[in-house]
Amino acid sequence: MTSKKVRGFFLVFTLTFCLMFTPFYQGISITEQATTLPHSLISQLTGKNALSDSTPFDVNGTDLGIIIKYHGEYRYIFGDTFGFGEDKVNNWRSNTMAFSFDKYPRDGITIDGWIVNPSSGYAKELISSLKINNKEKTCIPTAAVSMDDKIYIYYMSVNHWGGGGQWFCNNASIAVSLDGGQTFAKMNNISWPGNSKFIQFGLVQKSQVLSAEDYLYFLATPSGRFNACHLCRVPPSQILNQGAYEYYVDSYFSGDPIWGSDYTAALEIFPSPVGELSIMWNSFLQKWTVFYMDNVQFAIVLRTADHLWGPWSAPHKITTAAQYPTLYGSYIHPDFVENNGETVYFIMSLYSVYNTFVMSVDLQSLAATNTLSPTSSTDFQIFKMLFLVESVLLIRVLIIIRKKSK
Repeated sequence: MTSKKVRGFFLVFTLTFCLMFTPFYQGISITEQATTLPHSLISQLTGKNALSDSTPFDVNGTDLGIIIKYHGEYRYIFGDTFGFGEDKVNNWRSNTMAFSFDKYPRDGITIDGWIVNPSSGYAKELISSLKINNKEKTCIPTAAVSMDDKIYIYYMSVNHWGGGGQWFCNNASIAVSLDGGQTFAKMNNISWPGNSKFIQFGLVQKSQVLSAEDYLYFLATPSGRFNACHLCRVPPSQILNQGAYEYYVDSYFSGDPIWGSDYTAALEIFPSPVGELSIMWNSFLQKWTVFYMDNVQFAIVLRTADHLWGPWSAPHKITTAAQYPTLYGSYIHPDFVENNGETVYFIMSLYSVYNTFVMSVDLQSLAATNTLSPTSSTDFQIFKMLFLVESVLLIRVLIIIRKKSK
């Protein structure tokens, strides 16, 4: 075979390879323009202008709003909370909790009360912090679980805040309440180091009640909003046994996940930038959905997948800082949907007014495009098989060329 024919062969091979695999790569690149979805601001959740004015509880400003269900009521777990005054230092609490019986967010959410200090009647701090910069600035909730009359809050101990979506943590741990959120005890025997991949946890929320054989799954990121996402799991009965946590470290050729005990070996399931995770199964789409803050696009986005370990779709934009400057956070709950998840309600924070808002997003357009997204494990395995076949063919051709050149 002449050198001209060899070059021609490789040109045809390369073009065939690229055309063959283009559908599998579509949507995976983080630089690709994500879809903008229809959305609405429903109402303010906290602050003076909320449906339920929170200032009588000395909550003038707060953020986050992680949602759990506890004994038939909804609990909202907030981050740094401040009382009266515009300097954001009055009665600083690292975290607070409200409760609500409102099941219908379509017209906004009414908060029925707060976990309060009995002597003052003001919303009280759940998990204490030193409030000393470069030692322990604050303790911020990142996820929560309600099980067996207990409330478990995953939190990060922040050493100090950086700028532009960066912060540095001492560690991540769990605090537990045995009395409905009135008091919390830190589990000092549980600690993921501040430089680990597991600092900001997000609970994978399921619609069904957990069975004894099931696992609690969590997506997680390192400190800040500029890192990739990882996956771990633990049996519910072992939630306070750090040695029982398993981390997604690889996949078998079949696509099934491989779990390991070493969190440093965890593989990313989708790339950076990722901040403030919230995850649940969406019955309308028949896929897992993860809502989070993309601090490069300055947008709240979502991805979908058939399996928690991926492959995950491209990020779809929900709303951006162009419409809501200083936005972040997008906390969801399986109960707060319409038409099995065609419409999803979430809690968004705005730093400019330092309060939380009830939002909605319409996912109907994703149902039509889901077949185009690389979210199927089967598709990914076909990709790997085709890649293997093409590789074998290339090797055989190279052997033939070498023999003929002698």
